[in-house]
Amino acid sequence: MRHGIADPPGGGADKARQLTAEGIEALRAAVPIWRRLNLRPDVVISSPLSRAVETARVLGDGLGLDREAVASDRLRPGASWDDLGRAMAEHSDARRVLFVGHEPDLSTAVARLTGAASVRMREGGMACVEFYGVPEPGGGELAWLLDPDLYSRDR
Repeated sequence: MRHGIADPPGGGADKARQLTAEGIEALRAAVPIWRRLNLRPDVVISSPLSRAVETARVLGDGLGLDREAVASDRLRPGASWDDLGRAMAEHSDARRVLFVGHEPDLSTAVARLTGAASVRMREGGMACVEFYGVPEPGGGELAWLLDPDLYSRDR
């Protein structure tokens, strides 16, 4: 999942950028869709940046998850699939992992894992990649891709 709509870059530190009121509203509007998809992550691993942590919190609250998201430096902007894979390996008991991160990192990881030529993850968008074995490049299948237009009135 890509973090929700955040303050524009510039002026302050990138790590301090937070979700806008519009971004929070759009994520909350997505909760019924997330519930219909029966999202049940065993663990949510988030970038430690404010906008990703906030997104993970809205997701967790909306789904009624028992555990809070785990912030991992491995998901900072510029993360590769190798970084995501290492973060996932720290939770080896988890079969369903939900990452909350940044672009172009997530689109690149989804494309690499599925063999797609390209994938576009907009703010608040989410992709589901399924594996029938060990998660590795080219071994995944894109089960679905949620574009925020599905739940945002203003886009």
